[in-house]
This record gives sequence, C-alpha cells and structure tokens, in this order.
Amino acid sequence: MDAAAAFATVPKPTPALFSSSAPLPSSRALLRLSARGPRRGRPLLALQPRSQSQPGDASHHDVVVVGAGIVGLAIARHLLLHTPLSVAVADAAVPCSGATGAGQGYIWMSHRTPGTDTWELAVRSKQLWEELAAEVDSLGGGGARERLGWMRTGSLLIGRTSEELATLEERTKALSQAGIQAEFLSTTSLHALEPALSVGKDGGAMFLPQDCQIDAFQAVSLIEKTNNSYSPEGRYVEFYNDPAMSLIRSEVTGAVEGVQTSQNILYGRKAIVIASGAWTRSLLHNFLKPASTLDIPVKPRKGHLLVLENFDKVKLNHGVMEVGYVGHQVAKLDSISMSSESGDNEHDSSSISMTATLDSKGNLVLVPDGKPVIGFVPDMPNVLIATGHEGSGLTLALGTAEMVTDMIVGNPGKVDFSPFSIKNRF
Repeated sequence: MDAAAAFATVPKPTPALFSSSAPLPSSRALLRLSARGPRRGRPLLALQPRSQSQPGDASHHDVVVVGAGIVGLAIARHLLLHTPLSVAVADAAVPCSGATGAGQGYIWMSHRTPGTDTWELAVRSKQLWEELAAEVDSLGGGGARERLGWMRTGSLLIGRTSEELATLEERTKALSQAGIQAEFLSTTSLHALEPALSVGKDGGAMFLPQDCQIDAFQAVSLIEKTNNSYSPEGRYVEFYNDPAMSLIRSEVTGAVEGVQTSQNILYGRKAIVIASGAWTRSLLHNFLKPASTLDIPVKPRKGHLLVLENFDKVKLNHGVMEVGYVGHQVAKLDSISMSSESGDNEHDSSSISMTATLDSKGNLVLVPDGKPVIGFVPDMPNVLIATGHEGSGLTLALGTAEMVTDMIVGNPGKVDFSPFSIKNRF
C-alpha cells in the first residue's frame, strides 16, 4: 500500500474515559499516519465544572491558570505536585474541546533538530513523559497503556526521492550524535519492518524506535484526576464553561491581582498564567486594552482530520510521517503573514492530517519564529504566557509546565528560559 494512503490499525484498547484523534499540520493531505486502534466515544460531558464558588463569588488562590488544554492542566499539575501553591483553572469550555482533543499524540523526536532553540525543551519534555509512564506502570491496573494510551510505536520518517533520502541520512547522523537512537532504513529494510507500506523502489526511512504515542483524552483524564486529588485540601478548583473576561488590577498600584470570568472573580496571589492556545492573542487584547501596545503574534491555524474506517486489512505498527512534511512546515512559517486575525488567510494557514479515528478539527497555534511563547509579560511581573506550541502541545506540555513552575517560584530552569521569552522578540 502506498505510504500516502496507508493507515495503521492495532488491537482495540480497553475503553477508557477519553480517546484521541490526530490532526497535525501539513498542507499536503495524508502525510501523518497513526498506529492506534478504532476510535472510542468522547464523553466530554464527564468533565463538568467543579467550581466551588457560586456565580459572582470571589475566590483566592496562589496561581490562576487561564486555559484547560493539555498545557494549562499540566502547569496546574506540576505546581500541585512540586510546590505548596494552590491553583485555579478557568476555561471558556471544557478540556479537549480545542487543539488538545484533536491531537494525534505523537511524543516524537524524529522531526526535531539538535541545537535548535526548542531541542532541549523537547528532550526534557519527552523525558518527563517517559517518567510519568513508568510511574503509572508501577501502579498496576492496566498501566500506562490503559491509562495514558501509551505505546512505544517508534516513528518512521519516510523519503521517496534521492534528495529526501540524503536529508534523512543527515538527520539520522545528527540525531545519533545528539544521543537519540536513530537508524537509516533502505527500501528493503523498511519493507521488512512495515510490509504493508510502499514508498517506491527508491524510497527509504529514518527509524526512531524510542518514539512514543499517547492518547490525548486519556492523558487529560489522568492529569485531571491528579489535579482533583488536591481539591479536598483546598489547593485545586476548576471553573469550566466560564470564559475569562478581564484582568483585575489594584486601584492603588495598578498591579494585576486576578481574573474576572463571566461568573467568578479569581484572585491570584502569586501569578496569573495565560495558557489559552490559539486564543491567547485576542484574549490579551481584551485584557490589556487600551493601555498596552503588547501584541503576541499567535494565530489560530486550522487542523483537519480526515477519516477512513474499516481498514482492518491494513496494519502499520509504527507512526509514519513524510520528510517532505517537515521541510514544508519550515517554509510555511516563513511565508504566512501574522497581520490578520483567524478569519483571514484561512486557506494559507490550513493543515490536513489523516488517521483511522474520527472526524475532528482543531486550532493549532502558529507563531512566526516557530517557537512557543513562555514567560512573563513585560511590565507585569506576575503574569505569564504559555502558548504557541503549534502541533506540539502534547509533546512539550510537561516540559513547559516544569518551566512555568520554575519561573513562578524563582528556581533555575532545567531548560534555558531565554529562547521563549516575550521580551525583545516580537
């Protein structure tokens, strides 16, 4: 079967509360293939608001996180696990309503480049996912496979032309030198590994056996369970279906003290974290107008999921991506204008992905320089932003959460903060 139309099916996992789908960016349709089983139902209604305050009430917390995607929830989790701080999370909807719920769940290094600004963050975040999976495995009860959708599928980066194969050989060498287990596969070796996959007589691949895949819905469910275990002691509360409307400032000093939502007032004694993904830019405009000229150029980018069902006769055991996709994404970053809002240039910033799951679409977060935005807002020493993880929110979530926690409590970071800072960047 041709690589551009192949799908993976694996034995059906035991049903869990959540499941995942898979849009990741590319204007070339059918480039990413996911090695996971049939789609299960998505009982999002199970995630009902757990607000402990009545509408209009004011509540006090150490940290308020705006955004309940994988990044926002992971930040809350890390704060709860590694500090004594209390956390409130507010969101206009419920978890997995946006890009997180449409994520295919690759925890991959195959498309990362050693020495780039995001390399160390990706390495650290993958390490944290590995540690979480090992911890879940140690608890029994189905382990990480059942509770995270964790699969060490490995990844195949496919090339069809001599130029693409040369790129793959160079990438294999660079990743190996950086300590990543990587192997270049000839056409024959690739066919032996994936008999159902055809890339032509001149094709080949780079194989990373340690790359993994998770289930976004199950991962969010697990993180939610951890976070809510701190609710009885008063350290965690959620405000879902309750959009943030404005920042609350001190009438005396002008300092930011909290967030006004549609139903509640949430005071944050130590920090306010904006982790609202594709909507961070417009949210900040609402928060800061008219006094500030700050503009964080993050832009929603549509990701569509195309579905083919009843592919039982075709089986792939590994995640698959075409190397042309990686190069294409770099070119797209250089060519897309950030001057318009999400409704403009929709065709230019559209991406299509494919997997054997369920129709879905989500808004990825496009940043001009391709790096997440993680850090304090200038002149607001207690307001942080964590956004711009375009297509990599699941991969980078745990590393981002650790970084934000270190920033809030003043710890030196395990990963250099500076490449992700807002200051002097846009």
